[in-house]
Amino acid sequence: MMELANKKNVKVISLSIAAIFILGMFALGLTQSGIGGSSSNAVMESAIGTVNYQELIQNAPGIGELQNSMNSAVKTAQTEFAEKSKGMNDSDKQKLMKQYQEQLSTKEKELLDPIKKKVDAAILAVGRKKGLAVVVDKSVVVYGGLDVNSDVNTELKK
Repeated sequence: MMELANKKNVKVISLSIAAIFILGMFALGLTQSGIGGSSSNAVMESAIGTVNYQELIQNAPGIGELQNSMNSAVKTAQTEFAEKSKGMNDSDKQKLMKQYQEQLSTKEKELLDPIKKKVDAAILAVGRKKGLAVVVDKSVVVYGGLDVNSDVNTELKK
């Protein structure tokens, strides 16, 4: 039960962060795009790159250590919960479970933030090298866009 709730929290947090990142990059692209100028310049300024953000996170250096650390923390939390909840009623057990879930969620965020910053920095570096005005997640693109996923993966491994 605790692992299921934790996986659900991971997905919700990851999707929320990805959505915020996408909206931020879109807003950045809108603020940096100019009106007028030559047609080749306008094409270059409106260039859109696409990435699979979840795949980049899953393949980022350090994600294996994060998963090991989280698995260890979950096992520790489960053991502690089992010991502390022995004589508790259902209401108290639910409160204790919620406390452990919040602790695990906070720990995951602390461990995941540096990895996401590295991925974001790699996306930014590749976007600048390629002259892209904006880079968005593939899941929001219906048509078009330059796929820079492999370039970002290469940048991450540097």
